[in-house]
Formats: sequence, structure tokens, C-alpha cells
Amino acid sequence: MGETPDCRNVAAYVRVSTADQDAEKQRDSIVSKYEEDNITWFVDVESGASLARDQYNDLRDELDEYDVVVSTEIDRLGRSFSELASFVEELRDRGIGLDLVEQPVDTTGKEDWMGDLMLNILITFADAERRMIKDRVQQGIDKARRDGKRVGRPPFGYDVEDGFMYQVPDEYARAQNFIREVKKGRSKRATAEFFEIPESAIQSILKRSEQNYEIAFDNNEWRIERAKVEAGEKDLKPLERGSHDF
Repeated sequence: MGETPDCRNVAAYVRVSTADQDAEKQRDSIVSKYEEDNITWFVDVESGASLARDQYNDLRDELDEYDVVVSTEIDRLGRSFSELASFVEELRDRGIGLDLVEQPVDTTGKEDWMGDLMLNILITFADAERRMIKDRVQQGIDKARRDGKRVGRPPFGYDVEDGFMYQVPDEYARAQNFIREVKKGRSKRATAEFFEIPESAIQSILKRSEQNYEIAFDNNEWRIERAKVEAGEKDLKPLERGSHDF
């Protein structure tokens, strides 16, 4: 136990569904390598009725408090390659290590070329996934139009194929990052411009943030955080290119 005692603050993420219920197995794998006293646990249990990941969103909001993020497997951290790539890039930019204790990905040590290789492969898959979905969606739209079907306007981060909505991973990740940053008290318009989100989409994204993007947003809470920022009571680091993947 405790092979990495230099990592003082460890964020451990566990995600299970009500169908598999292997939370204890994931916990045991993590504790076999890290001292439990150094671990803050983030645990999401998904059911067929709810896919919200409140603990995952809390983890992303609190990343700066940790030296390393630990999970068992890469797919625990995201539902799409694009989302995973976004999370990985954010960890890299903040200098936070990532350790998947049941897979060959560990960027917490000096000899981390293998971990970086695996993560670069992941990002390559993210781009391929984005391109394939974009092509598939466009083919569906073209077919619907040829068949005389009306193609409505889907929410930002989604597109339509044969009357069904699909996520567009890069746009979806940008919408999620936009919501996370606005929740901190940032200006809605300036943040939307940074993430290349049309001004016309701001209201709908925030109004349906939990339904469409799995992140709860309360406008009254935002007003309070925004007031703190404007009064100088809360300091936010400027957003920089490269700090988010999109």
C-alpha cells in the first residue's frame, strides 16, 4: 500500500451502475496503491432513470485541490472519447497526475512516457470519433432532406439524424466546460465567446444544463458568484487557450 506517498492530495473517482455495483472492488484497487488517509472520494451511482454525475462534476470543479486523480479504468471518467480527451488535457495543463490503477496509464512519476503515449492515443481516437459522428449525422440530415422530412434545430452540442438527436462530442464538451466556468461567476457572454459558443445558444444551454449536459445550473447562484467576482471578493484566473480541449 502507499506506493506513491509523495501525492499528498488524491482525488479518487468511482463510477458504478445499479446493474454492476462493483464500487467496493474499485475502492479496493485504489486503496491497494494509495494511502486511504490521503484520498478524497468522488462516487457516482448511475441508474437507468438517471445518468447525472454530480460527483464527477464536483471533482472537475475542485481539481486544483489535488495532486493526482485516480480511477480504475479510463472509461470510468467519461462517456465519449471527446469528453475523456477534454478531461485529460485539463489535467495536463494544471500539472495534475492521472493514474488508472487497472490500466497502463500513470503520469504521476518521472518516467511517464508510456502514460503519455496511451493518453495521446486516446486523444487521437477522440478526433476520429468526432469526425465519424459528424459525417454520420450529416449523411442522416441529407437523407432526411431528400425524403422531404423537416430537420429541426437541435440544442448546441447535438445534431439530428433521421429524426433522432446525437451528441457531437467536441461541441458537447465545449458546452460542459462553458457551464462549469460560468458557474464560478464568469461573464456569460465572454465565456461563451471563449468557448466559441454562439450568443444565441447561451440561454438555452444554461436553461437546460442538467437535462442536456448533466450539469446543474442555478441562475440565482450564478448572480451571487458573479457579484463576488465584480466586488473583488473572488479571484478567477483568466481563461487561456490550451486550458480546455475543444
